[in-house]
Amino acid sequence: MLAIALLNSCTKVIDINLNEADPKIVIEAELVSGTQDFMVKITKTSDFFNPGQPVTIVDAAVFLKKARTTNRSTLRMTATAFTSSKFHGDGKHILFSVRHRRGKNLRSDRFPSQNVPLDSLTVGVPENNPFNPSGADSFEIVVNYQDPQDDLNFYRIKSTVNGIPRSEGVKLLVIEDRYSAGAYFTLPIFTDSYELNDSVEVELVSMSRAMFDYFTTLALLVDGSGGAAPTNPSSNWSGDALGYFGAFSVSKQTILVR
Repeated sequence: MLAIALLNSCTKVIDINLNEADPKIVIEAELVSGTQDFMVKITKTSDFFNPGQPVTIVDAAVFLKKARTTNRSTLRMTATAFTSSKFHGDGKHILFSVRHRRGKNLRSDRFPSQNVPLDSLTVGVPENNPFNPSGADSFEIVVNYQDPQDDLNFYRIKSTVNGIPRSEGVKLLVIEDRYSAGAYFTLPIFTDSYELNDSVEVELVSMSRAMFDYFTTLALLVDGSGGAAPTNPSSNWSGDALGYFGAFSVSKQTILVR
């Protein structure tokens, strides 16, 4: 009883004053090789303990052009993003810049990534699937493709089930071929499970090292298993902007789970 009384008497609540960080600009820009559609989302960061909804930046000027050319495309602002439907970036070095009213001139550049086509998709039944412990109607999708021999390649695998994307949060899947360059990949989408009669569209996204680093750090932060303190994912923008600019190629196929 005496020990408990002493412990209670030593208890003191300490209030720590956590300073609010200055908001940073976040630019998420994706250009798919072989298409003319380009969309850029520009927002501001929020505090870790008061995230809320990201604030969209609308008073920016966004430009896109190919290297060694004078013509540039100016993206127009819609309700939630800057868009363009006239830019074609196959095989060219692409320069991308954003000017914000606070005097920031942010730049990034990228070559479209090499296209690695999907060979096929197959359906399997996993022995132990942590995403569906009951095991009822649980299937896995296996992605099959030939990795190029020469270069170091980086991929993101995305799936859409019955029209609903399943590639964010803990389902985010990125891989590299550092130790298996030139191999034939037979890779299950181990971040998800599927049910009988699901219509599953799978995208094999070939991307740059900068995009791989961004999504890898993002996946670790979302999962929270690394034990690291809260921070921001890596970025390939100049200055202090966060986010990424990725020019990448996509190969996609659809399979019905039977």
